[in-house]
Amino acid sequence: MKLRKLFYIAGCCIMLASCDNSLDIEPTDQLTDASVWKTPTNAGLFLNDIYNNLNPGPQSTVFTNLPSEISNDPLDNFSDNSISGPLAGIPSYENFAQGSYGPSTPIFTPHWKNMYANIRKCNVFIKNVSASGFDEATKKGLLAQAKFLRAYFYKSLMDIYGGVPLITIPLNQAEQGDAIFYPRNTWEECVAFIQKECEEAAADLPLKVAAKDAGRATKGAAWALKGETELYASKWADAAATHKKIMESGAGYDLYPDYGALFLPANENNVEVIFDIQYAANIRGNIKEKYWNPVKVSDGGGWGAVNPTQNLVDDYEFLDGKTEAEGSALFDPENPYNNRDKRFAATIIYDGSPWKSGVIYTRLGVANNPNELDASGAGGKGRTGYFMKKAVDPAVVPGNSSGGNSIIWRYAEVLLNYAEAQNEAVGPDESVYAAIKKVRLRAGLPELPANLTKDQMRARIRRERRVELAFEGKRFSDIRRWKTAEAIFAQPLRAMKITLAGGKPVYEKVNAGGGKIAFDASKNYLMPIPQSVIAQNTKIRQNPNY
Repeated sequence: MKLRKLFYIAGCCIMLASCDNSLDIEPTDQLTDASVWKTPTNAGLFLNDIYNNLNPGPQSTVFTNLPSEISNDPLDNFSDNSISGPLAGIPSYENFAQGSYGPSTPIFTPHWKNMYANIRKCNVFIKNVSASGFDEATKKGLLAQAKFLRAYFYKSLMDIYGGVPLITIPLNQAEQGDAIFYPRNTWEECVAFIQKECEEAAADLPLKVAAKDAGRATKGAAWALKGETELYASKWADAAATHKKIMESGAGYDLYPDYGALFLPANENNVEVIFDIQYAANIRGNIKEKYWNPVKVSDGGGWGAVNPTQNLVDDYEFLDGKTEAEGSALFDPENPYNNRDKRFAATIIYDGSPWKSGVIYTRLGVANNPNELDASGAGGKGRTGYFMKKAVDPAVVPGNSSGGNSIIWRYAEVLLNYAEAQNEAVGPDESVYAAIKKVRLRAGLPELPANLTKDQMRARIRRERRVELAFEGKRFSDIRRWKTAEAIFAQPLRAMKITLAGGKPVYEKVNAGGGKIAFDASKNYLMPIPQSVIAQNTKIRQNPNY
């Protein structure tokens, strides 16, 4: 059953009559506990339901699942990459930017609850399939997928809270009493758990899957999860080795030639995708085209919910490989968006951008223009002078569903992860340069300068990650694992104010209203464990200073 379909079983209820009232009749419109483990097909339906919980679709609550949430306040709004458009009721502004979040803030409880519900399903599946009479090859394939999924859900928790309780069996309080309450495992124990689970899963997962099984775990997906976990844990040699496995796997991964088109539904499951979450417009809708489009477009209107910051824009190099701050010879103060890294125009809608069948203007002075800059955000307009373009399908009318998949890992990230890990482990050797070169070549940029030091290469890799992976939910974790968030958030988030003088646009970088993020380094590198969880389980200790 293709994973873009929801876990779904339909049938007709069959009414049978019998003079023998003791006859047990198994229902035909649903799976019972007894029947679900009788055949691999039935067990596969249970597994499909776990896949279905990777992401529940459009949600206004954050942290439902990381980093793939389709929402009006996605994860990059919790970084310096973007600011939410409308302010009222938006957690990234009302909680995060104000530093007013704690154990009782409601954005955390659903995440914790949903991830452990998913983990329990994995535990139930693993227990029952292990005890089944399925043939060994089928059993191994099913168990490998479940182990991968369980590790995925655990990493989602670890990215937010650090070490969490590792539970690998189904819990039942009626049978086990207070033994169901586990303390938190250490961060190191959680990392080791994911390493082991992913390596075991990879051994029994296929290198590739058929088109009908798109979205199912592969060896590459298991290694990508393992490698990212190692990278986040600063296990540099391990991370480099794991990502090298993907690069040398023979699975055929490569960079898709068109960066902007890579993320559109017409090109889903392409050569660059290692693991993605499957969507279909007619089965499970997502409405990012409504959330993320500018406030006014030629065929309707969006929410403008993701406003890229000038801070991000300033990190896009010009085609000579330098930024404005580095003195690029191609920077023109009267045309600051010309001659940029190709990823810039593929990611960000800026003043004068052609979009759909019109042109988007964010400058002041255009009559009846809801897209113009209003840095305060009070007027429901854009707060930075920019809107998001990446992964927004221009062919879809805002409010309709594009059905676009949500990419979790792709080959460009593998190259960047390898380059970072290898640079930290041994320094900027030829393999580091080669990995970065491949990513930059697609963007139209020259090779990095020769003879960079480890520190210089580190800075270039971090900038490359920021622009290549913008709005894919990675920046949130990056600035925390690098311990750079306190320095980054000490600076205001910036906007571009454009006015007309003598008929020509004048560009001025200004502070975005509400664009100052409060960050307390003594606690905010981790999020708080929900208070409801601690109240229920006294063995769990809160993260420091919450």
